[in-house]
Amino acid sequence: MVTLKDVAKLAGVAPITVSRVINEPHTVKEQTRSKVQQAIEQLGYSPNQLARGLATNQSNMIGVVVSNIANPYYADYILGIETKAKQFGKSVVICNGLDYVGAKSNLELLLMQRVDGIIFTSFEFDSIRMQERFIGELEQLHFRKNHTVPVVLFNPSPAHTSLPVIQTDNYLDGLIAMRHLLELGHARIGHLSLNRDASVWMDRFRAYKDSLLARGLPFRSEYIRLIEKERVKEAEQGAYQLLQVEERPTAIFAANDILAVGVLQAAHRLGIRVPDELSIIGVDGIELAQYSYPSLASVVHPRYSLGEQSVELLVQIMSAKKDLPSLIVKSQLHVRESTSALRGRGEEEKS
Repeated sequence: MVTLKDVAKLAGVAPITVSRVINEPHTVKEQTRSKVQQAIEQLGYSPNQLARGLATNQSNMIGVVVSNIANPYYADYILGIETKAKQFGKSVVICNGLDYVGAKSNLELLLMQRVDGIIFTSFEFDSIRMQERFIGELEQLHFRKNHTVPVVLFNPSPAHTSLPVIQTDNYLDGLIAMRHLLELGHARIGHLSLNRDASVWMDRFRAYKDSLLARGLPFRSEYIRLIEKERVKEAEQGAYQLLQVEERPTAIFAANDILAVGVLQAAHRLGIRVPDELSIIGVDGIELAQYSYPSLASVVHPRYSLGEQSVELLVQIMSAKKDLPSLIVKSQLHVRESTSALRGRGEEEKS
């Protein structure tokens, strides 16, 4: 049976160094850590996770509750979480939390597994009241006196909470998308979003409305379509209606990339050329947006980095035993093939 001492001998380090690489890898220099990890792999050494947990009073597991695992937005985010967690010597348990009942059930499951901390992504329950109730329960868990379980929220809704938060600026995302379309000379701009009272959708809609008013452009209700499900098929149906109004939009700001793909599909079925006759932009920067045809312009979130930072913040809180400042991460406009000036700027503004 391979022992910790065997690994230390092969790596040419002290046994305590091997222990630190296993339990607190971030405290060991990368070169030394690499030698120890190579020795572990070469000898096939497998540390007893349960024994480590009993010795340190930790499970070395992080719980992650994602609002909708089927959403491609979370693929890179979860990959960032898993990569960074591994560097800290922690494994990851991922659960779905699409609604209040599911999120509550999975939270209890994570607590039964004695996770050291929990990361919650934005959740979109049926009402603000249920969202506020769940955040309240997480706050009680985070701040309770006996056996606290640190919690970090990613893009919470509602946004106001006493919990540590990592978030993107959804209002700014909307302003960036709208500024791009307006600078291309578009005045008739539609908006496709979800019929939810979660802050992510409300903030992006507010940015849409404010951007029009700031340019002295009318806010036209017929240019707004709200759908019930965050799916390409429903987005296509909503966009189909939006594109058949008497004076159709020359550009559409979709509240995220999934909806933007639906707009692209609707335009294709209606024979509307993108971007010659219609410009489309979304938010999030999911991989699908890059490989659609034409490729979709998007306000891109650094999702992999957001996952890494979520883990870093959680581990820092667990180590320091105190909360740290919340983080707001900036997005970036990626201009692709789906936007252009439909006509000359002067002609467009007169229409």
